[in-house]
Amino acid sequence: MPNGYDYGDLDRRAKRAGYSDGLLEIFAAAVLLLLALGWMANPGFVGVLAAFVVLYGWKLVDRVRARVTYPRIGYYRERAEDPSGTARGMLLFIAGAFALMVVAVWLSGGLTDAAEWRRAAPLVSGISLSGGFWYAAEVSGFARHRFIAALSLGGGVLLWLFGSGDSYSGVVFHLILLAIPLAAIGAWALVRFVRTHPIQDLTIDG
Repeated sequence: MPNGYDYGDLDRRAKRAGYSDGLLEIFAAAVLLLLALGWMANPGFVGVLAAFVVLYGWKLVDRVRARVTYPRIGYYRERAEDPSGTARGMLLFIAGAFALMVVAVWLSGGLTDAAEWRRAAPLVSGISLSGGFWYAAEVSGFARHRFIAALSLGGGVLLWLFGSGDSYSGVVFHLILLAIPLAAIGAWALVRFVRTHPIQDLTIDG
């Protein structure tokens, strides 16, 4: 006999609550600043750094959420939503964005021109980060994630189209351009989350 529960709606609410703490935005801002420093120090190291962060960064987020988020809203994760599987999907998406970058450089007639590769670097970061935040928006339903996705894609394309390729300053600027609003949005969301979600008292008397 039907019990009247809309499990689809409960599932959506639980997912949305898991993104409401702002930790995704704060973590992403820190990662983008780290990647920007990597580009400035040694561009060849950025790929290794990005793969390491994507594969293991979620563990740090989970540890923080265990202290901040879960005591306030409880713990929820679908069996199908394994973080390592999501990480592999993100790596494949980044690989696809890099392939598109190669096509863009090829169409520019500069596969052997280092300046063309530098000029196209914001394109791959723009597409990759846009895909990640669009996925977050599909899960959370938050307009702020769609805004960041659109900002990432638009900024990456513009920096590619109008960049000179003299240095990697374009991709560094793109990463910092996203990190600043991400940090501000994440801090606002975290403060709001803590204020509106007191820690649950699960003590049972008697």
